[in-house]
Amino acid sequence: MKVFISVDMEGATGVCHREHLLPGGDDYQYARKWLTSDVNAAVKGAFNGGATDVLVADGHGTMRNILLDHLDDRARLLTGPAQPGNRPLAQLGALDDGAFDVAMLVGHHTRAGTPGGLLAHTWIGMVVSEIRLNGKPASESMLNMAILGHYGIPVVMACGASDYCEQMREDFGDRVALAEVKQTLGPTAIVTLQLGAAAHLITLAAMEGMANVGEPYVVEMPVTIEVDVHRDAMRERALELGAEPVGRLGFRYTGDDIVSVVEKVWSTLVHITREDTAFLR
Repeated sequence: MKVFISVDMEGATGVCHREHLLPGGDDYQYARKWLTSDVNAAVKGAFNGGATDVLVADGHGTMRNILLDHLDDRARLLTGPAQPGNRPLAQLGALDDGAFDVAMLVGHHTRAGTPGGLLAHTWIGMVVSEIRLNGKPASESMLNMAILGHYGIPVVMACGASDYCEQMREDFGDRVALAEVKQTLGPTAIVTLQLGAAAHLITLAAMEGMANVGEPYVVEMPVTIEVDVHRDAMRERALELGAEPVGRLGFRYTGDDIVSVVEKVWSTLVHITREDTAFLR
């Protein structure tokens, strides 16, 4: 069984602050180790559950956060920035039909606008105030699950903070096995497990997910994604690429499938940030 692991960073064990998340942050190098520990726990659970191949996709910020020399030797690593034409599906890189059987989400977080959510945002927080998928507020996890579902790939496990796990249950019920590695106290405060305890929970959840593979998350067609941004200038840049205006500060794309719409949205978000895209490189 081939397993795809999509990795973000805000939901990793111990992570609670911007200083953990970006190169140059005082604690960034520590947080990379914590993140890699969580990823290794998921890789272990995947192989314990019958995986024959595991691809880990680094999907946070620069997308160069996971420490290769600390990563489980059995896993392959997809790394490097999500510029258009490079990784058109952002956190997922580029997927092919039939390439993977199941997927896992490690280190993900709640959607933009989540009250008290830990480091809550959707895709690019400096640009996006809300994203809606077919009218429903969408987290990065929901968007990723919809993309994976397009390729027939179910998500079997996710891990992160308590607010993230609660939101996943609200959106997907018991479709996904969950591992809660920290308790959210607010936007930048947590009570966290130690790495070993968190790794144990993640491995168990991954094994549970591998043993109880459900149906992929498939959205209705046609697909519409609406994006609300923070400023007028941001929306104007989106309209330059042909996006349709919606509401006061929003734009939208509609298409026959989730993949083509997501590619347009991601390319547009990068275009909006053209004055300062250093964090994507």
